Amino acid sequence: MVLAIFFSGCSSDAVVQNQTAAPPAKEVTNTGTERKQSIDSSTSYNQIASYMEEESKKAFSPYYELLEFTLSDYEEKTVDGKVEATFAYQVKYKNFQKDPDTVEYIKVAKEKNDPNYQQLYDEYLQPKDMNFHLKAVMEDADSITLYTNVSPKGIQWEKVVMSDFILKK
Repeated sequence: MVLAIFFSGCSSDAVVQNQTAAPPAKEVTNTGTERKQSIDSSTSYNQIASYMEEESKKAFSPYYELLEFTLSDYEEKTVDGKVEATFAYQVKYKNFQKDPDTVEYIKVAKEKNDPNYQQLYDEYLQPKDMNFHLKAVMEDADSITLYTNVSPKGIQWEKVVMSDFILKK
């Protein structure tokens, strides 16, 4: 059994100082190849958005159908010649299309007359959200390092890859 864990640490308190590049649109939604943006985006912004989608697909597509990728509250600055971008990242997903009564934990709930059975059944195919508060550091066009905010209050960045958000048995 694989369980994905998602951190929702986005906070309006997180403000980046000394911003050197005007941030692109406050929100970008990517469903497949279609991108919506309200203003022109920077090269680094596009590289980070593409990187995030690719890494999310590698990490989560074996477990879920991925529906949409949204990058919002994007702020970037240059530190020691490296682009540092902080942003909220959301992945909309759902379980793969199949009869919920064939899923082991739902079958067990039904057999045991669990009062939560109907809710488990109804929610199985509903879209859900994964939410992340992230920082991407770009040294050059081919090098992006990702960090997640692990502090429930304030900011404490730790290096991460998207597959770190999946709990394995």
